[in-house]
Amino acid sequence: MSQVGSHSFESTEFSVGGYRWAIQIYPHGNENENGEGHISIYLRLCDKLKSGSVINVIFRALVYDYERNKYLVIQDLREKRFDGTNTMCGMSRALPLSAFYTKSNGFFIQDRCTFGAEVFIINATIPTSAEVCNMESGRDRSYTWRIERFSELPNSAYSPEFTVEGRTWKLNAWPGGSGTQKGKSFSLYLCLCQYADLAAGNKLHVEYELRLKNQLNGEDRKGTCKRIFTKSSSSWGLGALVPITDLHIQSKGLMMDDVVILQVCIKQMLLFRSI
Repeated sequence: MSQVGSHSFESTEFSVGGYRWAIQIYPHGNENENGEGHISIYLRLCDKLKSGSVINVIFRALVYDYERNKYLVIQDLREKRFDGTNTMCGMSRALPLSAFYTKSNGFFIQDRCTFGAEVFIINATIPTSAEVCNMESGRDRSYTWRIERFSELPNSAYSPEFTVEGRTWKLNAWPGGSGTQKGKSFSLYLCLCQYADLAAGNKLHVEYELRLKNQLNGEDRKGTCKRIFTKSSSSWGLGALVPITDLHIQSKGLMMDDVVILQVCIKQMLLFRSI
């Protein structure tokens, strides 16, 4: 690492997703962001972005534990936004200094410490003709569920299971609404059926779109979701996809002859493996 000013150090540059990054460490805390008494750890974008460009990432800071031969992972689940004016994001209170210097924790041994980072690019908006995506284009990742005799469904109903990118999913429909939307809106959720590889603390970030198809060639009712699926949180969606009253007005085309057509399209999927 090289020293940056009198209060911080910066790593050598590394590349992720076609961009150059560096880790910046404040060993005594970044006082400008209330980091006193902590180690502050930041991710800095070294490339200069064009006006209008935006990169959203999930950043995990790593501190090596020499006693146990493994990394402590420090993660803020909120996405970090980088653009032409904001080139550094991170955690001002990443690790208390008292914990860092406690010998039994293994972070600071014989005047030596090791920091690392994992950077996951969620999406990038670049004002050029280049297409930025995280999954192979051209492949259909949608599933359509045609429900007949919709009025006979129970309070909660599940679709047949389907597979996208090697993972098994199903849709969960609530005709009369779920939770706070009960009696108000039609609710629709995406459920992950297989999560054995998430048992060790791994997380699956998924961006997907849920749709209620319009059968009169009108506008579909839809919504986009971004969710981190874990073993303990394997279902997420839209509690208020459409008001129940709209669903039962035939001229709106959302339910015809007691048939409803639902669809999910998975746009992005990233697996975060715990170290």
